[in-house]
Amino acid sequence: MADPKSYQEILQEQKMIEELIDLPNTDDEEKQELAMLWRDLKSREAYKFDAIIGVIKECDNCIHQFTKEMDELRGTVDYWKSKRQNVINIIKAAYQTQLISAKPTGLKYQATIKNVLPKVKDNFDKWSEAERQKFGIKKTIVVETIRDGDVLKKREDIYADKEELRQVLMDNPSVAPDEAQLVRRVSLSYGYRKRLQKGV
Repeated sequence: MADPKSYQEILQEQKMIEELIDLPNTDDEEKQELAMLWRDLKSREAYKFDAIIGVIKECDNCIHQFTKEMDELRGTVDYWKSKRQNVINIIKAAYQTQLISAKPTGLKYQATIKNVLPKVKDNFDKWSEAERQKFGIKKTIVVETIRDGDVLKKREDIYADKEELRQVLMDNPSVAPDEAQLVRRVSLSYGYRKRLQKGV
């Protein structure tokens, strides 16, 4: 009969290895590999330890390589996003300067350009105190204890009421803050022509 203490140690060891290998997203093959590494560590043989560290080094190399590839892909995606936006901006600018119509059409593609709500450029830091009082809104953040309502922290932020400012700039710009302005915006949608020209 096994010694109770050594038997308890075996149970604890078994529980430990089960916790180590029974991880989410770990398949049976990988669990078997982890269990084998555990047994190799128990053997305390130098070459087996080298092999285990070799596995970690392999992981390091793969992480480094894939991280590098991800960074390169991210840069490529950013390039194409930037190029796409630049081309769209050119089309929008051509429409805003009346070089093209709101529905430009090619042999294969067509687009629709629409005016949307203009963007408010408030330049709030250049407003006078009177302008802040008239067109500003205040946001107050208070942190207090539930127990007795003691205020632990209080912060007030003042910034432009952009919705009201947009309306004023559109309806009666003379009463708006001097530094505030509207930036015209348009949207672009595109796709295949519904009816392709033939014989052209």
